[in-house]
Amino acid sequence: MERDLTSRALMNVLDVTHFYNYAKLNNDDLYEQLKAIIESLTDDQSIIEKGIAILDKNRQTIDHIVKNTNSYEELQQLCEDLRSFKRQNGLLKTQ
Repeated sequence: MERDLTSRALMNVLDVTHFYNYAKLNNDDLYEQLKAIIESLTDDQSIIEKGIAILDKNRQTIDHIVKNTNSYEELQQLCEDLRSFKRQNGLLKTQ
């Protein structure tokens, strides 16, 4: 998959308010960037730990994204896991 589209999709799921910053997800430090976004969503350490657990669960997919060898299905699963995490922890923005 094209890395730029992947970065846009991930940013849209995690932090649509700052969607224009999607380019920071194009680098090899994707895991660390995703972790930083999760940490910026809340001050609740237990919720942050749940988010990091989602990243850890999907570490292979994240590595595939960095190497540009991920499948659409892998990205779809990562995005759904992140959406569920946000929904279950009250992190969805309502406007």
